[in-house]
Amino acid sequence: MAGLLTLNEKREKQHQVEQRNQQALKQFSALYQQRKGEDNLNARNHWLQVEKVGFPAYRHEDWHYTPLDETLSQQYQMLPPFEVQDLIEQRALSFDCYRIVMVNGAFSPAESSQDFGPYQVTLLDNQSELPQAINGEVFLHLVESLAQQPLFITLKKGVVADKPLYILNITQGHAGQEVNSANYRFHLDVGANAQMQVIEHYISSDGENRHFTGARLTATIGDNASFNHIKLGFENGISQHFAHNDLSIGRDARVNSYAFLLGNKLSRHHTSAALTGENSELSMNSVVLPKANEIADTRTWLVHGEKNCLSRQLHKSIAMDAGKAVFNGMITVTPQALKTDGQMTNNNLLLGDKAQIDTKPQLEIYADDVKCSHGATVGRIDDEQLFYLRSRGIALSEARKMIIHAFAAELTESLENSVIKTHVLERINQRLSEV
Repeated sequence: MAGLLTLNEKREKQHQVEQRNQQALKQFSALYQQRKGEDNLNARNHWLQVEKVGFPAYRHEDWHYTPLDETLSQQYQMLPPFEVQDLIEQRALSFDCYRIVMVNGAFSPAESSQDFGPYQVTLLDNQSELPQAINGEVFLHLVESLAQQPLFITLKKGVVADKPLYILNITQGHAGQEVNSANYRFHLDVGANAQMQVIEHYISSDGENRHFTGARLTATIGDNASFNHIKLGFENGISQHFAHNDLSIGRDARVNSYAFLLGNKLSRHHTSAALTGENSELSMNSVVLPKANEIADTRTWLVHGEKNCLSRQLHKSIAMDAGKAVFNGMITVTPQALKTDGQMTNNNLLLGDKAQIDTKPQLEIYADDVKCSHGATVGRIDDEQLFYLRSRGIALSEARKMIIHAFAAELTESLENSVIKTHVLERINQRLSEV
């Protein structure tokens, strides 16, 4: 049969992947030693996990749709911080907030707010440990081991933050052979009865030079707390972004998480959540828009660990040209999680003959008396909708744009901050205009 590999060809391919992985491990080991400096307990423990787990083997199921040849074959370096004042004036979001600026993975006090109000912001010390991963994998451990200046952010119990926390992460592209690797690590400890919003914003220094961004944000949300999280992944289209967000949610808490991932040649974005207390509610949502030959891989992992909890997930993908969107979501309901109400939906829109969608929503239910569902849809723009709009004098490009905005509107319209909403819509329009 055409296209099938012989046994010898499979062995050769497996050998090539093993060699690539070994070389990549050496490459990242050199970065780890460069980053290490004074002994750091958290980084060291995670580097040991990198060595133990290793990079994905040939035909690893979790990486079937996400090629790693380029990621694991590049030469990497870690560039120091650079001057970003002009860049911030041009591209930082302007709204009333407490601002943290990170440059190439390092905290920039000169560009950050001088006062963080109710938030306590500290650099992780050399012996501190951060929470264990809800669902670990090798790139999560890699980010933890390479992050140079993890930030620990605390909002004390009962405090209602007067302004959002805005975290601007700027990664520098590099024109040379070596790719800049910048890794960002944040942990938020949200006390019981507290309320806050955090915006993660990732941008590239320019649109011409590539880089590799590793990102990890974890949050421990206390009982009866309210936590709103928005991630804006707006880096350039020749770079890569691997991210892992963890949410550990206490009793009676209310959590909303949005990810607008509108950039990168290759992105792999994990959001993992554990509902650890009764009566908590979680809304987890995302929008991706890969174009050209970009790949946007979105993954969620949700554990319903206690009874009477509610979760809603809505993930939307718009694949253009030869872009490829991947979604893999898992909901696990543990035996004690009675009266769970969980719903996961993945809606996909194809806008090119070569565009691809791969979707795999999953449920594992070990409890009775639960209400859970998952579903996925894949479709193209309705010709009747286009005809209707064009018959009213609307140009084809504008008609397509209107339909795409309507497809994403369920999530974009839920953004209460007008500055953020406008920025997201402008980014969508920018990417549509490039097609």
